[in-house]
Amino acid sequence: MARPQPTIDDIGNEVAALLREVEIGALAVVQPDGSPLVATMHFAGDGFAAYVHTFTYTRKFAALERDPRVSYTLAYQPPGGFYERQQLRAIQVNGRATRLTEGADIDRAIEVSGQQFAWLKDSSMFDNFRREGIELRQTFYRVDPEVAMWNDNRVRMQWRKLLTFSPDGARITAVDDYTAA
Repeated sequence: MARPQPTIDDIGNEVAALLREVEIGALAVVQPDGSPLVATMHFAGDGFAAYVHTFTYTRKFAALERDPRVSYTLAYQPPGGFYERQQLRAIQVNGRATRLTEGADIDRAIEVSGQQFAWLKDSSMFDNFRREGIELRQTFYRVDPEVAMWNDNRVRMQWRKLLTFSPDGARITAVDDYTAA
């Protein structure tokens, strides 16, 4: 059964919920020759911002340092697959990645990740961020959205909207028909 047409606030709540619920997605960065490079990543949502973690010896890190433009996609895929496709929701985001260098920002990324990823409770993955005198080979980026395509099959099959975000990525400023894109 289809849901009523959601408001901009409803869409915002659903997008933020998806960013908190779905852990694994794909991040695309721009390589030096302009071609895309896509990597499977862990995403931790904080409002409309997403935190991603990488290592400083990767192609992805080099690309992010060179060009902060990124795209990513996350999707809730129902366990019943095709038979439960009416529950699918997904987002495709174009945004900008900012490397986190301040302790408070890194602590926030670790906190949000810890809230969302149960496996981190038994991991020492981020311990080096809290140790003095350690040359880090890992880093966090915060991705702030600029535009996104939101798909929510719970409204109706293939219900898609184009979302525009405020310059700081903190709120949705417009919801347009996806076909206009």
